[in-house]
Amino acid sequence: MERQPFSDARIFEKSGSEVENNSYSNYLGDTNMMKPVLALAVLATFAPFCHAQSASNVSMYGVVDAGVAFTDNGAAARSNSVGLSSGVMTASLIGFRGVDDLGNGLKAKFQLEAGFDLDTGAMKTYAGNPSTATPTATGGAAVNGLFNRRSYVGLEGGFGSVTLGRDYTPNYYVVRDTDVMALGLYGNLQQTVALSGTGSERFGRASNAVFYESPDLDGFKARVMVSFGSESAGGAGMPPSDANRMWGASGIYTMGGLVLAGAYQELKLPLVAGTPAAFTGGSSTRKDHVIGAKYTFGAYTLSAGYFLAKQPNNADSSDAWLGASAKIGTGTVYANLQRMKQEAVAGAAATGNVFGLGYVHPMSRRTSLYASYGQLNNSATAAFPLISGDGAVAPGALSADIKALAVGIRHFF
Repeated sequence: MERQPFSDARIFEKSGSEVENNSYSNYLGDTNMMKPVLALAVLATFAPFCHAQSASNVSMYGVVDAGVAFTDNGAAARSNSVGLSSGVMTASLIGFRGVDDLGNGLKAKFQLEAGFDLDTGAMKTYAGNPSTATPTATGGAAVNGLFNRRSYVGLEGGFGSVTLGRDYTPNYYVVRDTDVMALGLYGNLQQTVALSGTGSERFGRASNAVFYESPDLDGFKARVMVSFGSESAGGAGMPPSDANRMWGASGIYTMGGLVLAGAYQELKLPLVAGTPAAFTGGSSTRKDHVIGAKYTFGAYTLSAGYFLAKQPNNADSSDAWLGASAKIGTGTVYANLQRMKQEAVAGAAATGNVFGLGYVHPMSRRTSLYASYGQLNNSATAAFPLISGDGAVAPGALSADIKALAVGIRHFF
């Protein structure tokens, strides 16, 4: 399967503490499913960071997902392909989570999570780490570290939680919680990241950051994130001191089957000019806005939302969506419709119409079979990819229409 150029569009997986009561529940495996880290080999391997923990409060968890995918990238010739694809529904990953009870309602916690391709066993590389930005990589250099999905440590108590490191942005939670597909299968709401202008990494994750999450306040939860970005001192040949700095905030209100959510996020982009490209010392600001709603009644769920990125040079982008799901017997059918639009500084805007349809059949609490179909119709000036849970099918040419069908299996451990 072909992947999009910034093939890091695999950023949206649900944390084990926030699973939904549907066929996507336990997106990273909830605490009831996590295996205690008892194996001496595993404990020895990770002794540097968990030697002070007892086995009872350090947990290992993971997801393995693979399917056979049939894709058509819309190229004039040889556009069809068939192969094994990792993570059509959910990213394959392994992680470690620990909690230390400090007393008086205060806890220390950490989480370390790594992604990999199940079809090859290779570790994932996520583009867009802002800590090593260069003039020719506006999305930042690749994140090649072991725990490149999530890596943080912090405190949790009656005030909520404060964590330091690398984790999901407030944008991520709003998009995830208003997507009936829970950001898996072809045509899920990860399509929004193709409009961010800097790839998906700094839309859905932030490095070098401080995160705050409020306690549940009668159904309302707030999140705030501040990233120190490139941590550059500035100067000749260097990014400006505010390069790739981010901040964002979100609010999500849940009452019964109703979810209302909104987020705002800003990212400082270093300006470059000349040949070869060089930093000018200045920066511009990208502003992301997301609103969404989801309503579940009985066996049915409906969702709708809108994403707007205010880009430099007025090259704004947007994505509007409608979604629905219905339980049929023990399985669930999911459908999404999206309208993507990328304004152009000059010329016609690029647009894309996205349709996603999926069926998930749980075989047990941990194992599910799935089928997923996606289609993306690009306008004459568009080249949007069709995104799955952990990858994408890139168009074979400008204005190419993309189709993909996959059947697979997902298992939590």
